[in-house]
Amino acid sequence: MACMQQQGEQDSDWEIRVAVQVSLLLQILLIFVGPVRKRSSHPFPRFTVWSCYLLADWVADLALGLLLNNMGTIGGGNSSSSSISFGLKRGGGGGATAGNNASDSSSSSSPIIFAFWTPFLLLHLGGPDTITAYSLEDNELWLRHLIGLLFELFSASVIFFCSLRGNPMVHATVLMFVAGIIKYAERTYSLYSGSVDGFRTSILDPPEPGPNYAKLMTEFDSKEKAGLNVEITIADGEASKAQKDMETQETTRLVVTVDKSVEARAYDFFLIFRRLFVNLILSFKERRLRQAFFLEREGMKPGEAFEVIEVELNFIYDMVYTKAPVAHRWTGWVLRSVCSGCLVAALAIFFLLDKPRHEIRRVDVGITYALLLGGLALDAAALLILLFSNRVTVYLEESRRFRWLARLTRAAKRWRRRTRRWSGKTSQLNLVGYCLRKPEQSRLWLRAADKFCLGEIVDDLVFIRRMPLITSGEGSSRLLDFVFDGLRDAAIELNKAKAVAGSNVGFQKIMQVCGCRGERVIRSHEDAVKLAVGEDKFELIMDSVAKSDFDESLLLWHVATDLCRLKDNHRAETETEARLRPIGVTLSEYMLYLLIRQPEMLSATAGIGLLRYRDTCAEARRFFASMDEWVGDHDDARVMLLRVNTSEKPSTVKGDRSKSVLFDAVILAKALRELNNDELMREVVAGVWGEMLTYAAGRCRGSTHVRQLSRGGELITLVWLLMAHMGLGDMYRIQEGDAKAKLIVHNQ
Repeated sequence: MACMQQQGEQDSDWEIRVAVQVSLLLQILLIFVGPVRKRSSHPFPRFTVWSCYLLADWVADLALGLLLNNMGTIGGGNSSSSSISFGLKRGGGGGATAGNNASDSSSSSSPIIFAFWTPFLLLHLGGPDTITAYSLEDNELWLRHLIGLLFELFSASVIFFCSLRGNPMVHATVLMFVAGIIKYAERTYSLYSGSVDGFRTSILDPPEPGPNYAKLMTEFDSKEKAGLNVEITIADGEASKAQKDMETQETTRLVVTVDKSVEARAYDFFLIFRRLFVNLILSFKERRLRQAFFLEREGMKPGEAFEVIEVELNFIYDMVYTKAPVAHRWTGWVLRSVCSGCLVAALAIFFLLDKPRHEIRRVDVGITYALLLGGLALDAAALLILLFSNRVTVYLEESRRFRWLARLTRAAKRWRRRTRRWSGKTSQLNLVGYCLRKPEQSRLWLRAADKFCLGEIVDDLVFIRRMPLITSGEGSSRLLDFVFDGLRDAAIELNKAKAVAGSNVGFQKIMQVCGCRGERVIRSHEDAVKLAVGEDKFELIMDSVAKSDFDESLLLWHVATDLCRLKDNHRAETETEARLRPIGVTLSEYMLYLLIRQPEMLSATAGIGLLRYRDTCAEARRFFASMDEWVGDHDDARVMLLRVNTSEKPSTVKGDRSKSVLFDAVILAKALRELNNDELMREVVAGVWGEMLTYAAGRCRGSTHVRQLSRGGELITLVWLLMAHMGLGDMYRIQEGDAKAKLIVHNQ
């Protein structure tokens, strides 16, 4: 019986040793794989980070639980006193300990070094700097982590106090407790700072009561009652003109002529536009300053603009998902210094300890050194990551004393440019291709995946393609250039209209431009389209974007764009067609992906969009199954769809029971293909998709964009932030300046 008890305790000791080492290994993995998720949209890297994130906390809690379970047996010759106090001696019972001699007690007790390992688990629960939260929901649970800190601290303290007598590592253990508490508190504070309430609280400006209305009106009332001839006037004229001239000069000085690095420029924008990520609003003064950089700066290229936005989004990511809220403050640097100092001091104490005298086994010595050196290595890695971060680069460039250190960060600038700041890819989903590859009677493994609710995961791996956007050495692409040019033209048009009509062009005009989802493009080609297809089909094309729900328009134009890809083998593509065709196709398949896989980013389409998609897929599969002998590939499917007689509207024949838009899209595709000029067709299709993208981007909430930053980022997020910088969107609600009211007393 005693042998079985001793064997069980030895097994428990080895469980603790393994758990502690696995906990350290997971921390090492997390500090390096944590940032991978912001640069990859593929499910596998995200699954790896998610697994490590969950396992790290679980293994640390498990190890702490094993130590807590063994707290009555930790220590060499003091187990009997511990057992008397707590009655938790493993296998022996409370009354069986009095007759045990020292050798028996020593042989059936866990090593005293286990008590020294306890605060390391607090250190591990604090997590690495590169990841504090896996998702936004983790930040909202910051209070749960705070309570967890108190509970874990209580558990670790119980283990520590059980091993006080005869423990040669008391001082080192206290030092590690200090380090562990600091790390766990840093994580809890970072989670609070990344929550919606914490983030909003940290960025709100001081309250602005405005001019003293009560004082002015009281003075006006008193003078009027005294019989004086008084009136209130609003200052205007030369003073107002001088103020506008001063604002223009300020804009030129701060934005247009000042040459700053990409990181410094992005940080300036981040301090202003971070409000949008918690759904706050901006003023028109901020709109004017941001527009100056993107619209008035000479030589502004789309690649440069998107690079600034990418760095800006990285600042947002760091504030929400990492320990940046703590690490980039002077208090954070002090706390890091204290933690590292505690680790060094604990390492020195353990190094000087007479280990044979205290009967510390060699395996435990090795594990302890691994924990100490591993903790120091994690601190060193976190320090290097911090020193080469964008925020430190900005600080060094702005500091006169440490500006020379900025050269070190600039030396790594070339390496940072090679490292993507986001995935740089768009996920692509093609409805016709999906229906061809996944018929109703699909493979057995696909049916099994659907049965076990794994269909979406399989679809992500099998049917969704991820196409890279970055195609040139300057960090730009044809698609990004197309989006940038379209938004810049719209912003310049708004500014010209405001210059002509004055302040009458404001929020309503901005919303009118941002509310278009293809109408402006079609109207701009109205004469050419009417000449090619006639009045009726022009109205058909216009109604498909103006009078249909957004999700219906998206599905209609997606299928129509796919059918318009059917090539004419008798004619070679022009340069314009070759440039615009992939843009329209990429945006078409990307928007369908958002509708089906990220519907929260298209909040205006929530609900019926998925039903329309399912019904359209069902009708497409039925049609392809009936044409199985003639449909061999995607081109054959396009040909057979275009050959269907569509002289009557599908709703006339089928009614409105089914929400399918398959053959309505065929009618639209035929109208587009009847345009005599293929360049015109490509311009219309690409332009419509560009407006649909900006329409959807402007209606997606800022918090939803933040959520996507931990999943590799999305093109729609870059477009949304670019729109904000160019003054397009509903985030600008505060008018410029205060009214200059004066109290005038006449005949005095």
